[in-house]
Amino acid sequence: MGIEIGSTPNIGVNDAGDTKRTETEKQQQTATEKSSSSPAATDSVQLTQSGKQLSELANRLDKIPSVDSERVEAIKKAIADGSYEIDAERIASKLTNFESLLP
Repeated sequence: MGIEIGSTPNIGVNDAGDTKRTETEKQQQTATEKSSSSPAATDSVQLTQSGKQLSELANRLDKIPSVDSERVEAIKKAIADGSYEIDAERIASKLTNFESLLP
């Protein structure tokens, strides 16, 4: 007497585990679909008055050029024509003052 394995349904311990796993996967998929179909929560930020003022100040400072182009051109012209004068005492005084501020 032989048993035909291929013709009988194979019901065993592994099948029960597979069924549970499949149900869990379906539940996870359903939960994922529900969360993706619901509208996303939006975040909001409220700035204090001082925060608004700082933001406005930063915007105004961004509009001011960091280099005074007119002064640079005037100094270039003075150097080129030889009229630029260097005040050695003033430079030495400023260096000394700066060094005294260092820790």
